[in-house]
Amino acid sequence: MLTLIKEMKLVIVFFLTFIVLISCKKTGKENSTIEKEIVDSEKKSVEKINSYCFYKLDDKYSTEKDSLIIINWLKKKSQIILENDSIQNIFYRNAGGPNGAEWNPATDLFIAVLTSKNIPTGTPKIYINKKLHKYEFYNHSPNLTWYKVKYNIWKHNVKAIDSIDMKKMFSTQFLNSIKNGEFKPIVPLEYGKILRFDISYKKNRITKFFHATYGE
Repeated sequence: MLTLIKEMKLVIVFFLTFIVLISCKKTGKENSTIEKEIVDSEKKSVEKINSYCFYKLDDKYSTEKDSLIIINWLKKKSQIILENDSIQNIFYRNAGGPNGAEWNPATDLFIAVLTSKNIPTGTPKIYINKKLHKYEFYNHSPNLTWYKVKYNIWKHNVKAIDSIDMKKMFSTQFLNSIKNGEFKPIVPLEYGKILRFDISYKKNRITKFFHATYGE
């Protein structure tokens, strides 16, 4: 009789242990699924941003003051950006100056910020040399905003290129090729002056540079 009772107790213990193990495994799967859904949801919620830089009327010496002419130009430029979001612009830094810099620029800059096609819930922020640029100039659409940086402002705010900027301006491969003696630039990489643009929207932040050099 005692032996039977012991055997029954063992069966009960085994049965309860089996139930607990199944329950834990199921809960683990559920938690894993929930965590994956949260991560996927966060990935979907992050909106992409892109930015572009142009001289006023695409002329680095423009002195145009007619606001209607400028607005019409912005409208046309906006349509081009919306149709081709990889449009060539100053932020590509492939101009004719040393190390791809702009050569003797002397006009206003217009910065366009394009967000993804989801319905935006805020306005992108632009920091110039880490200071917030508060002047919002023109909203072409909820997803495309223009900012004007006046020449008489930016020409007094261009700064020397430091080692931190250099790492962001040039690719690691390019910097290594110089370090290893595989390539020698015409002038040092710190030649010229820059404006550093940090552009943020929601959880995204991108850094772009306006690089200018001067000479005859």
